[in-house]
Amino acid sequence: MKVVPKASTLVESLSAQARERGSATVYRFLPDGENEKRALTFAELDLEVRAIAAHLQRAVAPGARALVLTSEAEDFVRAFLACQYAGVVAVPVYPPLPLNSPRKVETLRAIARDAGVAAVLSSSTAGYRAHFAEAAPELAAAAWIAVDTVPDHDAADFRAHRAESSDAAFLQYTSGSTALPKGVVVTHEALMHNQEYIRRAGDYTPDTTIVSWLPLFHDMGLIGTVLPAVYVGLEAVLMPPLAFVQRPVRWLRAITRYRATVAGGPNSGYDLCVRRVRREDREGLDLSGWRIAFNGAEPVRAATLDAFAAEFAPQGFAARAFYPCYGLAENTLMVTGSRISGGASVVDVDLAVLQSERRLALGGGHRLVGSGRPLAGRRLAVVDPDTHLEVPAGAVGEIWSAGPDVAAGYWNNPEETERTFRARLADTGEGPFLRTGDLGVMHEGELYVCGRMKDVVIVEGRNHYPQDIEATVEAAHPAVRVNCVAAFAVERDDAERLVVVAEIDPAHRTVDLAEVDRAVRGAVAAAHSVPVGEVAFVAPGAVPKTTSGKVQRRACRAAFEQGALTPARGASAQGSRHYEGAK
Repeated sequence: MKVVPKASTLVESLSAQARERGSATVYRFLPDGENEKRALTFAELDLEVRAIAAHLQRAVAPGARALVLTSEAEDFVRAFLACQYAGVVAVPVYPPLPLNSPRKVETLRAIARDAGVAAVLSSSTAGYRAHFAEAAPELAAAAWIAVDTVPDHDAADFRAHRAESSDAAFLQYTSGSTALPKGVVVTHEALMHNQEYIRRAGDYTPDTTIVSWLPLFHDMGLIGTVLPAVYVGLEAVLMPPLAFVQRPVRWLRAITRYRATVAGGPNSGYDLCVRRVRREDREGLDLSGWRIAFNGAEPVRAATLDAFAAEFAPQGFAARAFYPCYGLAENTLMVTGSRISGGASVVDVDLAVLQSERRLALGGGHRLVGSGRPLAGRRLAVVDPDTHLEVPAGAVGEIWSAGPDVAAGYWNNPEETERTFRARLADTGEGPFLRTGDLGVMHEGELYVCGRMKDVVIVEGRNHYPQDIEATVEAAHPAVRVNCVAAFAVERDDAERLVVVAEIDPAHRTVDLAEVDRAVRGAVAAAHSVPVGEVAFVAPGAVPKTTSGKVQRRACRAAFEQGALTPARGASAQGSRHYEGAK
């Protein structure tokens, strides 16, 4: 089935919305997560974006790259869309906060160098320009535009630019682990096809309302919540991630207040609501209109879905609203999605068979959550990563994707582009496919994601998926912080040993760590039949994460081996070692 987008560029979409529904609200901004600062209409957005685009056109030529560097949602949205109007390639990035963080500043500098940034769109109040004149010489010579100071009347100077479908709309820099981020080239064609996939998958209409706390520089926040407002003509209510993390109830209150039909995020966001939204704060919540509760970007856990549904059923939340999905930046965003009002598909499998034989065997007590079905027009294959042959249904392999929304490749990286975006099946030559690097299995037409190929832990000749071990560790003792565990293998005495690094929750800072150590080792041995070689308990925030909150296992392993992790109070910097039972 061929999927045809409603427009060829975001410029076409916004221009049409401004003409046809100019007085309708497109965005509402809640800077503190509670109070509405501004409701922006399509007509106002179009005018303000054209004014900023006129400044961009005076500063740089079409095709130049512009950094979108601001934590203000209103400024971010206008800056990103101004790039589209001016024919400039947007490069959304996370502001390196705190500004004196060497690692974050170096990542920003690396992106600026790789992209060849010629302009920076920011906010006048951020103070980035003065700071980065010294900290990031790559940005000193760029044209800086404070988007919040551009007067609307400058829109008269805007000159319409017509983009080709194959032109780059923006560069989505992937979260780095041990390597520096790579810039995914998202073309207008890929972007608009993915927007159409999202519209159809969610049955979005102008009556749809989305409430989001997701980071705007990240693919799920940008492509999954911000841009559908322009493409479909719906309303999006945006709050900063920090406002949600500080008080998760703010998200649920906004869903209630604005009668949102769509809201979601990674599994950890639902976990946070379960753990941190107090009973007394649930007064007045009404989640009965929540139609799609999407869950993606990290492993979806059945226990989280069960807990959230049980906790918030009294407030009207229905488990059938759960919408697990799968996507990645290299595919623009969405690859598979669940059925609306179908809830999550959960299968009970034998974990030992899954790990040792790389196939699904039903029964055994380990629950896997499905990530939905391939969207119409998508070719999805599960492939042996060594032979490049499709594996049978029920067998684990690498997920390969083909479709008009696959990105063009990596910026200035032809070798990696060829390896990742130009794969073909060995027997038929079918392709090109995007190699996702994720392991998955098809069962009854639905995709079940098992983990990252590069993160698989091999101990005593058996494959173990680290996220399964991490989930076991989190459940082993209440002192272990949720979503703050990393499992990986290191070489010791000519053998691979399992290492677990876990943050200790501040509320349990006086806990007996020997007790936690025993609980962790016992739980992992019982659930996975593998001995834990080393356990390191570390301070809150010590486990490295990407800007979107994913645990960086390879970076954590490097820090562990260098002795660079901050130990928890009362813990050894080297952790506890125990190799009995290992071969």
